[in-house]
Parts: sequence; structure tokens; C-alpha cells
Amino acid sequence: MANTQDASIALEGRLTAYTTGRAWRAAMATLAAHPDSAVRVDANKLEFADETGLALLYALRNSPRPAGAEVHFEGLSASLEALLARFDPNLLAATAPAQRYRGLMGLGRSADTWLGEFGNSIVFIGHCARSLGRAARHPRSVRWREVLAVATEAGANAVPIVCLIGFLMGVIIAFQTSLVAQQFGAVIFVVNGVAVATLRELGPLMTAIVFAGRSGAAFAAQLGTQKVNEELNAITTFGLDPIDFLVQPRLIASVVMVPLLAVLADLMGLIGGALVMRNFDINLLQFYNQMKGAVDSGDLLLGLFKAAVFGMVVAAVGCERGLDTGAGAAAVGVSTTKAVVASIVWIVALDGAFAVLVSRLNI
Repeated sequence: MANTQDASIALEGRLTAYTTGRAWRAAMATLAAHPDSAVRVDANKLEFADETGLALLYALRNSPRPAGAEVHFEGLSASLEALLARFDPNLLAATAPAQRYRGLMGLGRSADTWLGEFGNSIVFIGHCARSLGRAARHPRSVRWREVLAVATEAGANAVPIVCLIGFLMGVIIAFQTSLVAQQFGAVIFVVNGVAVATLRELGPLMTAIVFAGRSGAAFAAQLGTQKVNEELNAITTFGLDPIDFLVQPRLIASVVMVPLLAVLADLMGLIGGALVMRNFDINLLQFYNQMKGAVDSGDLLLGLFKAAVFGMVVAAVGCERGLDTGAGAAAVGVSTTKAVVASIVWIVALDGAFAVLVSRLNI
């Protein structure tokens, strides 16, 4: 509740969605009644503030007042000061049906939104890379139990679906290309195409897309739920960095597990291709010998490096969307959807960039 006597506002107890409205009206009435006088906000007895309470504190601190009539806080706890410093008023913007823009206005607004999200993703990926650097320098600071738990859920439990996708991928590529190559008597060279495409491109690419839909969405949903439940505020209050505490274990697990999953996808893809080639009179020994001449360890290492980069990006984008979740349960679903879409776009864009770079460097 709020007291509005003598140009002072007393905030006490818990400021939640149920109590902040009354306190807000009383506080604004005090400010309006003393437009040219300094107003003191007594927060010595304030115990707790959720996002609506933080919005009131933000509004009081940033209220436009003439010189000499500023709002001064007294007794605000260090934890609430830390939360107030990180408070983003845009999170409480009312969710309304999107206004329809026509022509260039709508295109410009969409481009501005997309570029803003792209820039935020770049900055967040930079923070994640820095966090991984700290983990490499100080491995004892890493929450290895959390890393193992995430690796089990995101990696070990994904083995069946990754193996299935890899096997079907090899079967489809081998069968479709063999039908064309058979017309020219060049079925044996289908082995080259299957091996190169699987190890360098499709193995890491399909694994990353499956990982984005399965684990990237889970990361966004988990962190988004923690954001809605104000667990992130509690972590910040304890003086912990959410990126090191929550994001770092997911990054490490993803960077390690996606290449391992890609190896399984590569193996199953080659097995699927070899089984199809038997129907075109290419036995397993011929398949193996032809494959040895078509690919080497460099092709495998290139695919594994791409898989590690894809894993880091998927984890970073999923965590970023989770940490940016707005208020309400519906916001978690929106963040999850955005995480999957953004991750797949990033994967495809990076794969194209890798293809151009590899071609230029003759790798």
C-alpha cells in the first residue's frame, strides 16, 4: 500500500499484480498534488516486487519532473536496485492485435523488427562465446552435473530420431541419384555423391535441424518458464550471471553432443546408401572401396566442425529467446516458436556461408 501525506510515498510489504494498482494510483496522486516539490519514496519496508511492482518503481524513478522536484528513493534494498537496473518496460507492453501497415510502411516496420532481432542475436552469441572462453579458462566453475543432465536429455535421448533421419536421408539420396546415373552407366559414382554429401553437408545439417526442433525449442521453453516464474530475478538477486548459470551448461552440452550425433547420422546415412546400392549391383565391398577414394578424414572433420558451430548457435538462439520471454504463459509459446524458426534460418545461412568459404579456400 502507499501513503500520500507530506510529499512522501511509503511503499511497504509486497508489490504484486494484486496490490500494485492501488499503490500506483496513490503514488501518481501524490506526484500530481506536489508538482513543484521534491517527493520522497520510503522503501525501507518494501519486501518484494514482481514485474508490476518494478514497473511502479521504474515509473517513479523516471517520472519527468522539474528541477528541484525530483523523486528520491530511500531504503530501497540492493536486490531490488539490481532488478530495477535490469528492468525493461517494453516487457509490460499490452498485447494487442497487430496494426496493419500497408505498402512500404509495413515492409519497413518488418525489416526494422527483423534487423533488431538479428542484432540482438549477434550480441547474445558474442556473450555466449565469451562465457565459453571463461569456462575453458576456469573449468572448475562449470556446473558439470547440469552439463551432463542437458547432454543426456538433448543428446543421448535424441539418438533414435537422429539415426532414423540419417538412415532415411542416405536411402533417399542413393535411390534418387542411382535412377538417374543408371541411364548413363555411372551407378558406381553415386557412392561418391552419397559419401561426400553425407559427411560434408547433409549429416551435420539434418542433425542440427533435428536438434533445433527438439532441443532448441526445449531450451527456450525452459528459460521462458523460468522468466515468467521470476526465477531469473531470483538468480540475479543472488548475484549470479544468468548466462554463466543457465546458458553456459546448455552451450557446452550442445557443442559436444551435436558433432557426436552428426557422426551417428553420417554412419546411418552411409549404411542406408550402401543397402540401396546393393539393388544396383554394387556390393558392400565395392561401396567401401569407392567411398575410400571419394572422401578422407578432412571431409569428416569439416562436417564435425560445422556441427559444433550449428550446436552452439542453436543453443544460443534458444536460450536468447527464452531469456527474452515476455509476461504470461502465451509468451512462452511465442518464444519457443521464434527459437525454432530463428535457429533453422541461422543453420541454413551458416551452411551457405560455409559452402562459399570452403569453395574459396579449396578445402
